[in-house]
Amino acid sequence: MTALTTSPQAKRMIPVLLAVSGWLVLGITAVGGLQTIRPFAVFAFTLIGPGAALVRLLPLTERLERAVLTVAVSLSLATLAAEAAYIGHVLQPAVVLAGLATVCSAAAATELARGVKAA
Repeated sequence: MTALTTSPQAKRMIPVLLAVSGWLVLGITAVGGLQTIRPFAVFAFTLIGPGAALVRLLPLTERLERAVLTVAVSLSLATLAAEAAYIGHVLQPAVVLAGLATVCSAAAATELARGVKAA
């Protein structure tokens, strides 16, 4: 069996996708015409997006550990973002999604910066 090798472009692709995913979901929410895919897109992003971006920064090797931590961190961040929006009297889906997308993009940018620094 041969080991799979990943190119530098492939290693950069996941953080870029994570950085763009939140803004894409926010765009789907803002358009308003995509009623059939909007709930699935928002649910999927909220469930795994920000957590995946942050967990990738940690030195974890176990896949199950990564998966559980990804979901836990994502749901915790979504809860904190919604609570902060509620306390600030700006509780709207776009505000919460923008906060989560910002966290996701910042974590992905950090990972990309670490990769550039290490290379």
